[in-house]
Amino acid sequence: MDFGSKNIGLAASDELGVVVRPLPSIPNSSRRDLLRRLRTAIQENAIDALVIGLPLNMDGSSGAAVQAVRRMIEWLRKELPLPLFEVDERLSTVEAIEVWRTMNSRRQRRYRTVDSLAAALILERFLEES
Repeated sequence: MDFGSKNIGLAASDELGVVVRPLPSIPNSSRRDLLRRLRTAIQENAIDALVIGLPLNMDGSSGAAVQAVRRMIEWLRKELPLPLFEVDERLSTVEAIEVWRTMNSRRQRRYRTVDSLAAALILERFLEES
């Protein structure tokens, strides 16, 4: 997952963690709506763990954005019966924007926002490090 102020990017992998694919992003409107949509995505994609990008500063320190994501992580831990993992997401959005620019408009509409591409990069990073 890639938490943004407007949208939350989602991605999933196959059972073996070989193929990662972006899922349609969801609007970051309310916790209740987020939880409902996450539960649906978890069920539809047979997700057994969540990987959440941690927006560390370039020097590795944490700022206000990290604290906000960590509060969301603690809330999700209470609401969802899945393991949650944090992964450094530095530069994932920059990489995602580069990929987004190469996509045709049909593919862009499928994913709604660049956030899900960033989530796919975050998930790939996690799987490579695991």
